[in-house]
Amino acid sequence: MYFRMMNEQNHILEIPGLLSNKISKRLIFEAEGLTIEKPFSFDSAVFIPAEKMSALRMGVRWVRGLRFVFGRQYIIEIQLTDDSITKLKLQSYYGLRVQNYEEAWSDTITHLYSFYFSGQLNMYMELFHMKQPFELLGVTFHADGISWGQNAILPWNQITTSNYRTYFVVHHKQNVRLNKSFNFLNDWNAHILQAMFKYVVEEHKKMFSR
Repeated sequence: MYFRMMNEQNHILEIPGLLSNKISKRLIFEAEGLTIEKPFSFDSAVFIPAEKMSALRMGVRWVRGLRFVFGRQYIIEIQLTDDSITKLKLQSYYGLRVQNYEEAWSDTITHLYSFYFSGQLNMYMELFHMKQPFELLGVTFHADGISWGQNAILPWNQITTSNYRTYFVVHHKQNVRLNKSFNFLNDWNAHILQAMFKYVVEEHKKMFSR
């Protein structure tokens, strides 16, 4: 089982251990911050203030033996303003709890964004509408397009993205060799960058269709 509890003040996710129904992790999402509890552990609860969270990355790693894959690691990492990193990890072996952990991992990401990281996306959207250049993960957003490295500005109507489970690629519509890729597990806030591309490209489609 995997438990969700919600009220007006907080959302609570309770995640069972791999081999028993005892709660191994309890995540409490509140406006003030995130609390991570391990009820049946000697570890004390960890509280992360909302204002200290600066970046997020996540992904799934396969656990491999000599001849075959026998497990998965569901990973979420939160970077704080002091550059320290808090890690949340769920590990499934031989298919045990795999569906529960996949749901818990996905729900945790959704809650982290809705409680603590949606403000960053809104900030970048505001900068874009103000036509203020800004940089995110090495990509500079301009009023008329994007650029990275030594490349010239790529106009918005020539940009598209290819999206996959573990990464996405932004590239020129005709010249796919003009591209830049981002990995959700390795690149901080890659999901925010992906959301910005989707938003801006859609906004320009609407503008040109009027």
